Amino acid sequence: MKLSRSKYNKIDAISKLTGLILLAVSIDNVAKGNYYIALFFFGLGGIIGILPIFIKFET
Repeated sequence: MKLSRSKYNKIDAISKLTGLILLAVSIDNVAKGNYYIALFFFGLGGIIGILPIFIKFET
């Protein structure tokens, strides 16, 4: 997928913010003792966080 530089920056910022939110949710679930749910959210946040690596932008 190719995007313009400005759209790529927006998607990059949104994915990093979403990854951080999911990390916070997973830490909250660890504190409550829900380890499998926390692992799921941690993995999902990691996948969403690295998603912009696979997107190319036009120069």
